[in-house]
Parts: sequence; C-alpha cells; structure tokens
Amino acid sequence: MKSILTILLFFIVFICASNVFAQAGALLELKVCPSVKQNSLGMTGTSLPGEDPSAFYYNPAQLGYIGQNNNISFQFNPSYLNEDDASYKSTSFNIGYNFNKLLKGLNLSAGFGYMHSKSDATFFDGSIYLYPSGFETDKFDAYGIGIGIDYFVQLNIGLTYKKITGDYTPYIRAIPWFTGDNSKISSSGSAMDYGMLLNVPVTKLLYPKLQFPIWENYSASPYFNFSIGYALLNVSNGLSSSYAGNNMTFDLPRSARLGYTLSMGLKIGMKNCILKAFGYDFTADADDDLAESNIFIGRTNFQSFLGDISIGRHLLELKSDGSVIVHKGHNFDLLETVSFQLGSFDGDGYSTESCNGFGIQSKGIFKIISGFTNNNLLNFVLSHMDIQYFSSTLYAGSYFETKFEGINIIWYGMTF
Repeated sequence: MKSILTILLFFIVFICASNVFAQAGALLELKVCPSVKQNSLGMTGTSLPGEDPSAFYYNPAQLGYIGQNNNISFQFNPSYLNEDDASYKSTSFNIGYNFNKLLKGLNLSAGFGYMHSKSDATFFDGSIYLYPSGFETDKFDAYGIGIGIDYFVQLNIGLTYKKITGDYTPYIRAIPWFTGDNSKISSSGSAMDYGMLLNVPVTKLLYPKLQFPIWENYSASPYFNFSIGYALLNVSNGLSSSYAGNNMTFDLPRSARLGYTLSMGLKIGMKNCILKAFGYDFTADADDDLAESNIFIGRTNFQSFLGDISIGRHLLELKSDGSVIVHKGHNFDLLETVSFQLGSFDGDGYSTESCNGFGIQSKGIFKIISGFTNNNLLNFVLSHMDIQYFSSTLYAGSYFETKFEGINIIWYGMTF
C-alpha cells in the first residue's frame, strides 16, 4: 500500500508537467507535520501546551511555554516514513530556560528550537513498464525563538525562520530502451511563522489552595486549564525556481491557524513530587489557506489575519466548510506513563479523516521510583529526565493510511 506521502509526490509530478514544481515541492514539505503526537491528534497543535520538541511547527510561541519547565529536549524520527520509493525523516532540538531566580521571582522564560526535515522520492512513469521518471529531494531547516511570561496567566509569543530547498531530476523514457535526462529543477526560498499562545490555569486562579487529603503525606488536587493559540504560517516573498536557464517565482502555502484547548485532570501530591494521576485534553484548530486564488497558477494575493475562519462556526460548532479545515483531537494521559490520542479533520476538500496514536514515557515511573529511594544522584536524574516514544496513524482505515514513530528525550526543571 502506498503511503499518503507517495500519493502526494505523484501529484507533484503532475504539477511538474505544468512548470510549477517549485511550489508543489514546497507545499508537500510544509504540509507534512514532523510531530508524531500532533499527527495523532488530528494534526492539531496551535493551542495545546506541551513539551514536544517539534511543537513549534504549528505555533512558534510553544517555545516560550517549553522554556517555563524544559531545559533541553530532542526528537528523532528514526523511520518516519520509509518505503521503496518514498521516505521522510525529521529531527528537532529545543533549549530553554526560566529566569525566575535571576529575576527574583518573575517567571520569564525563553526557548530556542531547531528543526530539520527531509523527504526523498522516486517517481514512476505510470506505464506497464514502470520506469523511474524522476527523483525528488526536498528539505527545510527551521529556527524558532519564543518568549513566555507567567504572571497569573501564561502569555507566550514566538517566531520561526524557515530555509527551504528542493531539487527534482527528471528522466526521459519515451521508449523502453531509451534513457536520457533533463536539467535539474531547483527551488529555494525562505518563510516566517508568527505565533501567540495564552494559557489560563483556571483552577489555580479561582481556587489556589484546592486539594484533598488521601492518606498520610499524600493529597489530591483537580485542575482545569484553558488555552488559546494563533499562528500565521509561511509568510514569504515566494519560492524561486530555476530550470534550463529559466527563473520563476511561486508563492508558498501561507495559512492561518486559530485554536483552543481544554485540559483537566487530577494531580497527586507525593513525598517529593507531584504526579499527574490522569489527564484529558480536548483541542481544536481552524486552519485556513489564506490564498485568494489558486496557488498553483503562480503569484497570488493573500487574506490577512484570520482569513475565512469563523470563531462561532469553525471553533464552537466545530463545523468545517469548503474554505476552512477543522482539526479535533482528544488526548488521555495516565500516571504520566501512557497516553492515547484520537483525532480527526475535515473541510476544504477533505472528507472526515481519522487519526489515532499512543505514547509511552518514563516521567511517571521515574517520579514513583524517586519516592522510594534515598540516593541523591539517582533522585536527581529521575526527577529531571524523561524518555518518550510515540506512535501514530494518519488517515486511519483508508487507502492513504500512514504510520509514524518518534522518540523524545527531555531534560527539564533545571535552575541555576
């Protein structure tokens, strides 16, 4: 079975025939999400605060939030997509710090993120001979920075700079025994992402001392948080392409995302740590392609800010239409050890597409172990390190079904 990536790449070959390879290649590379967890949640991520190293892909303001607690994090997708004719791999790195001690109690944080993604694909001519018709390599490097401040509510802003390149080498096989090759088609360009994330700890604000004793030295406290996020993605002057001495410029797929997340659960106060016993997140994103005309015909005009996004219809009623894609995701966490995700998206030409996934992390287990050991060095490591594995399925149950895997290593809670 072909993966969704392969299907998209074949579509790009068709676009190449119309001399718009540059934009099609960039469209693919910028529409495949590097985050395994975000894929399983219906390709959401604008408003769900988290520690995923590639979370800033949909909203660079996530880096400000990550800096509140995390110091260093790394994500590696060892076999993100890998078939005989298509592959996609990505790595992400974050570093952040909370300046609370240096600023005498002011919770100001900053985070920096780097992401590298690359795809390779071989195309076939579609005849009964199935001869290769070309080979494509696309990649981008993203550099993001975010700033966050926690003063009753957590406000985060951020921006990301992307450097995008693509190469396509076609092969001519007009007849089975003839082979020739044309000039390489090259494209390059850059883009900027801008984002804002506001997280409101509702329970903490209204009932800061709300907790219930369970037994000696243990207590339980419920929590409810609300967050909202906005991101403007792929703002650019265009992607330049050269082929056989001809230069062209095409616009990148600029888009706006607006979303919200409701988070709730129960935390257990233990001997020397707080363990999230269980948690549930519901997150929704409205995603609008801001182009006012067909982006495959060359330069175009773009709408501003929200575009066609309606807060009432798309985010409250969760109804999509021909202009806006609505993404929805449900995340279930148990003891900070296992998690399950369900998601979907529809609109703008998509029927209802299902996603799902699960995750395993060491944080909960490490916290429990640290409560039963007196070794200071071991306690230090266990209380600051988390190793995560995520697996997800996109387009579940359809011909385009694709599986993703990723490993995260996180070092958090360090102060100097």
